[in-house]
Amino acid sequence: MITSCVIISYGLACASFLSQLDEKFIVNRLNIAVCLPERRLSLLALATLTALGLPVQAAGTSQLDEVLVQASRDKSTFGDSKFSTVVITRQQLDEQQPDTVAEALKYAPNIEIGGGPRSSNQKPVIRGLEGTRVLQLVDGARQNFVAGHRGTYQNDPELLKQIDVIKGPVGSQWGSGAIGGVVAQTTQDGRELLDAGQSVGGYIKQGHGTAADQNRTSAALYGADEQFDLLLNGYYRDQHDTRLGNDRSLADSAERGRGGLIKLGWQLDDAQRLSLSHRRSETTGSVPGNPETNVGSSSPLVDRESTDQSTALGYQLNPASGLVDLDLTLYHNRTEVDEFRVVQNQQDHTDYRTLGLSLVNRSQLEWGKLTYGLDGYQDKSQGSRQGANRPTPADGRSEVVGGFVQAELPVAEAWTLLPALRYDHFQTEAKNLAGSKRSESELSKSLALSWQATDWLELIARYDEAFRAPTSEELYTSGTHFSLGPMGSNVFVPNPELRPEKAANKELIARATFDGVLASNDRLKLNASLFQNSVEDFIEQQIIMDFANRVFETRYDNVQDAELQGGELALDYRWQDLELGLSYGRTLGRDKNTGKALEGIPADKWVVSTGYWLLDNQLKLGAHLTRADTVHFENRGYEGYTLLDLGANWYAQGALSGLELGLTVDNLTDEYYRRAFSELYEPGRNIKLSALYRF
Repeated sequence: MITSCVIISYGLACASFLSQLDEKFIVNRLNIAVCLPERRLSLLALATLTALGLPVQAAGTSQLDEVLVQASRDKSTFGDSKFSTVVITRQQLDEQQPDTVAEALKYAPNIEIGGGPRSSNQKPVIRGLEGTRVLQLVDGARQNFVAGHRGTYQNDPELLKQIDVIKGPVGSQWGSGAIGGVVAQTTQDGRELLDAGQSVGGYIKQGHGTAADQNRTSAALYGADEQFDLLLNGYYRDQHDTRLGNDRSLADSAERGRGGLIKLGWQLDDAQRLSLSHRRSETTGSVPGNPETNVGSSSPLVDRESTDQSTALGYQLNPASGLVDLDLTLYHNRTEVDEFRVVQNQQDHTDYRTLGLSLVNRSQLEWGKLTYGLDGYQDKSQGSRQGANRPTPADGRSEVVGGFVQAELPVAEAWTLLPALRYDHFQTEAKNLAGSKRSESELSKSLALSWQATDWLELIARYDEAFRAPTSEELYTSGTHFSLGPMGSNVFVPNPELRPEKAANKELIARATFDGVLASNDRLKLNASLFQNSVEDFIEQQIIMDFANRVFETRYDNVQDAELQGGELALDYRWQDLELGLSYGRTLGRDKNTGKALEGIPADKWVVSTGYWLLDNQLKLGAHLTRADTVHFENRGYEGYTLLDLGANWYAQGALSGLELGLTVDNLTDEYYRRAFSELYEPGRNIKLSALYRF
């Protein structure tokens, strides 16, 4: 008992100490060689000192250990993955009732909600990086849509079975875009929703949220026999303007959304499976031209309708052979945004399409495991803008082809080496810009070494590279950015010579598991990581206002080399029906050339969580306490805040079996707060109710 209390107290003390470290100390820690004492307590202390962590998960630890991490491509489970990983299961989605993918990840350390409080504009910020620096996948298909001030995460959590995240560069597996991490969304599957012995089933769900007077309805029908399975899944939601913590409303935040998914599977034989799916979502509402701000002269009111759809054909081959475990995916995505600038009486249209292929095979050999494959995709972007002195969207074309291989090599007892290499060739051009065609190649390397030091402690050291090719918007946008009245206009200047952003990440990961800590059948897990991610040729928009020479331009440039460093710490305790968790995440960012702090780095964040099952696992009660620290940047300050979220979920048994009721209260104390570097304040108290019936 005393030893266990010392372990927990020591972990908390180390996290508190590490939260006060300056950047130089953290960098130096990466270069310290580690020797492990024999005693268990000393090992745990060392693991805590060398790292800062992975997220606490609300679902049972043993369940998560068996969940596949789709973002890793090698079919590793959460427990086996050698990356810093987050997994959000369907049970967690039901308990949290998130409106967006980003909101579902808000309790994970070093993941923040970016894009402001308007749900259609939200996106995850992973270790200080967001947008096109975080690769987004849905059922293995890249979601590449990007167009300034328009939401990129079009998928609704109601359609999802799981979200998993790899934090940090993953270029050796995925190529362009994964310099901050990968967010992989997996949609629901009819076969997995059926109970044992059931051939046809379904559910209907109704929800309500008070902060925006939101109503949400979703339903599904699914069935399967020995060969075929079918899923029909859809949702509809509408909401008014969001109420903030000061009892005022966020103007122009009302919206309406609807969407659906159809998925057909055909089991050709024991080794082969074909699948075909089509997903569609529509979101409408009136928002500022830049939804991260309020309506103003530089951000006029826009009636916006976004339509996102994706079709994917999949083929799996897994015969009774260790040499073949193959996944092939062909996909086509199309995102269209139609806008009407109300005051200006102008119509705009944006059209973005992606055609792609992914082929991955896994071979289990006598000397180890190989994961290898090919990827290729083509992006097309085009659009139109009514009125004079308007931006001219790029009529852009980008093509990327790449191949990769990763080996998993046991090199000695308890030691595993994981080298990986990927080659990508990309070319891009704008049809409306002469001489814009260019091509380039990139080589992304990765190396990881895992040491299973004891049956309860694993240490992992990683080095990962990644790159991000410039988007058509960054390369080719032209036309007027904004008017200066009698002075003229600030205009976009294309920059076809932009260099790709490149990232190189060093990371240490420690994982420890203890059974019988306070009782004979309990378990304590410690997950920790420490990272340093160097990003070269960071691309940013530059606005030039040279009144002396009358030069008024906006262009995208490679402006700086960034360094992001920090880490995470998480403690996760389970005993019978009790779940306890504590996590802490910190990211520091600076410009390597000037030494100045980077703008946009999220605040340090603590999360304390608890859950308890009652009534023979029919009722679960839970709570999350989140503390975000104050952030100071130059002459700006963002006050820290504390949020308390509560939840209760009831799963009926007996005559009412199939009925599930949920209650979630976000921001119980009605805190009036905003996230660091956000102009807008976040929703106040939000009571969410849901009722689901399965049949």
